[in-house]
Amino acid sequence: MGLFGRLLGKKKNKPEGDAVEGGLDDDEGKKYSLKERQTWSLHLGEEPVNNRRSVVNLRGEQVYFIPHIDRTDLDEDRNFANLVMKIEGVTQKSLMPPEYYKMQYELPESPLKMNVDMGSHEQVMKAFDKFAKLGKKSFKKLRFRLMPKKKGAEMFRLDKPKTVKMRLDNRNNINSYLAQDFVRGRIELGVYSQIMGSKLGEAKAFLATHLAKTVKEEFADHQYLTKQKEKSKKRLSPEDRYDRGEITIEEFEDLKFPELKEKRIRELATYPLEEKLERCVICNQEGVAAIKCLECDHRACKGCVYREFTTHEQKRPFLLMHSVFCCKQGMPLRGYLPPFKKLHEGQYSRHPNIHK
Repeated sequence: MGLFGRLLGKKKNKPEGDAVEGGLDDDEGKKYSLKERQTWSLHLGEEPVNNRRSVVNLRGEQVYFIPHIDRTDLDEDRNFANLVMKIEGVTQKSLMPPEYYKMQYELPESPLKMNVDMGSHEQVMKAFDKFAKLGKKSFKKLRFRLMPKKKGAEMFRLDKPKTVKMRLDNRNNINSYLAQDFVRGRIELGVYSQIMGSKLGEAKAFLATHLAKTVKEEFADHQYLTKQKEKSKKRLSPEDRYDRGEITIEEFEDLKFPELKEKRIRELATYPLEEKLERCVICNQEGVAAIKCLECDHRACKGCVYREFTTHEQKRPFLLMHSVFCCKQGMPLRGYLPPFKKLHEGQYSRHPNIHK
């Protein structure tokens, strides 16, 4: 096409609104809105700084494009485990859990840099909706930066992440892990179908063998798959125990008829029944007191009662035991007031020690 053809030719219809082609399917060729699907241009690590001029140097920094970030999938992924796996697949790096990082971005024509806590589902979804309001050109200029929350911390995992991240002791976790290995091609279809229809014990036995082959270094964390539960002893009836010679006929009657046992104990009891000796509230000796207080549950021994209330020089009555020894109030003071003298009708003389 010549120059005039280009000037006079019809322009191609551009997608209206904020439709982008970053999420095209190879077969269908659909154009997705930013409200449905986005592609993030991601930098990893803290922002590099040129020490000579103290300005940001982004020329030598690698940019990773994370495609097909659907809003529906992101909303259902509460812990953002799938998002981290997608980033690891693009960057070929092993990352920490999502709550270890924050995402930093700067909107066009804005001097402020915004931080998003990757451990907060609400903040990430709000940021996604905010990006959807941008135009196509503005969104292409947007750059994201994934960095640790703590400044100077390690960006990637130094140790090898575990392949099996859950405890395989129930049917749901076992089925989920087997389905993942089936998708990866580690388990054949016939074996997978057979294990899915088997009992829990058979599934654990297969899983123990499967883990020992695929992840030998992590098999030590799943020894519970091969550990057999101790069988509880069968509880024998009194008849069986008597037949085996473990108990006598009297013990059999006590086990079979406990109400007759209580009746026999009552018949063999002698009266008066012996009371259990307790601590003396006066001398604080254990196992010697039998005489109970008239007002509370404290007790006193025979010697203390005889000394304090029988041979004492003040001739204390036993009624004072609760006030003197149980409540620790001491002996009451004895007071004497002479009778009032009647002066005349309606008037009485007061004792000089009584104040108004």
